[in-house]
Amino acid sequence: MKKTLIALAAVAATGAAFAQSTVTLSGLLDVGFEKQYSGAAVNMISNRNATSNWTLSGAEDLGGGMKAVFSISTSFNVDTGTVTGAAGNFGNNGMFVGLTGGFGTLRAGRPVNTLYANSMFANGTKGVSGYDTNTLLANQRGGLAAATAGVFVDNALQYHSPRFGGVQVQVEYAPSEQSVAPKNDGLGIAVRYDGGPISASVTSYKAASAAGATAENKAVTQFAGAYDFGMAKVLFTYRDQSGAVSDLDTGYALGVTAPVGPGSVYASYNVSERAGDDATSFIAGYKYNFSKRTQAYAQLANGNDVLNVSKAVPAKSSTGFGFGLTHSF
Repeated sequence: MKKTLIALAAVAATGAAFAQSTVTLSGLLDVGFEKQYSGAAVNMISNRNATSNWTLSGAEDLGGGMKAVFSISTSFNVDTGTVTGAAGNFGNNGMFVGLTGGFGTLRAGRPVNTLYANSMFANGTKGVSGYDTNTLLANQRGGLAAATAGVFVDNALQYHSPRFGGVQVQVEYAPSEQSVAPKNDGLGIAVRYDGGPISASVTSYKAASAAGATAENKAVTQFAGAYDFGMAKVLFTYRDQSGAVSDLDTGYALGVTAPVGPGSVYASYNVSERAGDDATSFIAGYKYNFSKRTQAYAQLANGNDVLNVSKAVPAKSSTGFGFGLTHSF
């Protein structure tokens, strides 16, 4: 349950009242067991269904329909207590401060990048380690990993327009902060539609060049869509990287989710283009809802020899599985 702390309106000596603010503490814990492939050890592992985190977020009413908003989220491993990603930085799960109102929403800081925010996957990026949908699509040898720059983007300014008939425009700018050439800034733009059973988006995204880079990152074009039939929801995401050779530049994921009993099943077939044969994975799972906040899950995954999750020599296909428990508060 989210705990909301409401700052009481204070009256200054002049009798002026300060605007009301709210601060919310929320979070999630996810931990389970996993066997990544035949011959691998059974590991206790965190964050395979969702990302464990604690998050502070809030808003202040500025009047005239405008609010100041913020979010600070830090992810961690439930099994070890270590902080995950971004070298263990505070706010590694995203942070921003911004303004929202009739004009739309403006955010500055380290928000979710525009490419990832508009992808549509059956199970997010999660599942058995090494078979993850988004990771697979971001690891073409043509350089998509650099072009996408992960789930969150540093030094970013984002603008989301109001929705007009279900359509929203999203723009992102992230300066490279380099004083010498190549000074290649990051830029993202997306047009998204959400209405009834349909969601669809078109995104062009280029990450800012890292310090010391000698070449500009190439843009990634992404098409994503989802249709909810009621008995099942079908999702599709396709990525194409400009500048990469034709047999290394694309990846896609086709997935489905469906309610079953007190939970839901999901399945996804994922392809990442490679020279010669493509890397492929199939992931599936079931999520059982004990309540709105507590969920048990079981996951299964298979990858071909090109994906080679086990890093075997010679390369070979593999199958992994896992199960665990997620609780949000």
